[in-house]
Amino acid sequence: MMKHHVVLGLAATALLSLAIPLWAHHGMAAFYDDKKSVALKGTVTKYDWTNPHVWVYVDVPEAGGKVSTWEVEFDSKIELKRIGWTRDSLSVGDQVTIDANPARDGRKRGGGKSIAIGGGKKLLSVALAPAAARPAPAAAKGTPRWPDGHPRLGAMAGALGYWVNYDGGGLYDSTAGTIRMNRDGLLANINDAGKVAPFQPWSKGLYEYRQKNLLKDDPMGFCLPAGGPRQFQVPYGLGILEDPDRKRIFFISGGANRNWRLIYWDGRPVPEIDDAPLTYFGNSVGHWEGDTLVSTAQGFLERFWFTNGGLPHSESLKLTERFSRPDFNTLRYEVTVDDPGTYTRPWGNSWTLQWVANQEMEEYYCDEYNRESERQEVR
Repeated sequence: MMKHHVVLGLAATALLSLAIPLWAHHGMAAFYDDKKSVALKGTVTKYDWTNPHVWVYVDVPEAGGKVSTWEVEFDSKIELKRIGWTRDSLSVGDQVTIDANPARDGRKRGGGKSIAIGGGKKLLSVALAPAAARPAPAAAKGTPRWPDGHPRLGAMAGALGYWVNYDGGGLYDSTAGTIRMNRDGLLANINDAGKVAPFQPWSKGLYEYRQKNLLKDDPMGFCLPAGGPRQFQVPYGLGILEDPDRKRIFFISGGANRNWRLIYWDGRPVPEIDDAPLTYFGNSVGHWEGDTLVSTAQGFLERFWFTNGGLPHSESLKLTERFSRPDFNTLRYEVTVDDPGTYTRPWGNSWTLQWVANQEMEEYYCDEYNRESERQEVR
């Protein structure tokens, strides 16, 4: 039965990718060759400061007097603002040198790594920006608390702030040691695939397929939600709204289309999979163990990727998540994955997110606003 699901899933993904253009809400590796670089020297003709990704258009002189227009794609403006970019960082007419990864399909398009402007000012992509370029954390403080003593996982009354993970990657089994991945969960060495999780044979094959395909079929590229642990991996931020009177917490994702998830901690039982609709975020019920909110979630759809990097899951997926705030600036997230339809045993890992104080989480939409030049046909 499970193999049947996999075949259907692969077939559906293939049909979907043939029929629908992939928006610019994607990982760069699927479209730009990160093993190659091209240096583009020319004049900026357009600087499109927009989401989902920022674009720079530059006229590049070639041999024989010909001029070619290159389109260079950078990260989202939300991420670029964090490392010092602004709407005024570039102007039409600027003389620039751009270092980019060329498009895999041969078009005059690149994934931007850096821009040197005229007199030497340099703008970097998020991947190349040094840690010093990112916002400094808020002043060190103790864990904020509600009157009943429970930690506040979100902002204090009357204050602003949200959580973000600057050094995201893919989820992998904590017993495997360190596995190198990029921010989208793409393995540095495909031979490490078998170490990532205790796969069943079919799920290992599907994971390797997605990795070798450079995550090109990622459902987030088609604006589907980032459910499961992936909600805590997206780079655009995470808002937490607490409603202690009704004993529930909202998790608001800054990625995709501001999807939200609820965790109740009012004593209700976890709905059985057959008793509640399957969703992208499952059905979550929690309780407090000291300063840690422990949530059990189940009832997940199969049609999304529950982590960066394309780890498979089935409808039997069950997550045990632990949320704690050891200090003002840190949210600790721990997850145990229990999916007997996909893995041979429970497994998991943990990471932390950093608090961004005194700021609203900026909107990041994945929709049909993207221009024709921002689309990538998947063939």
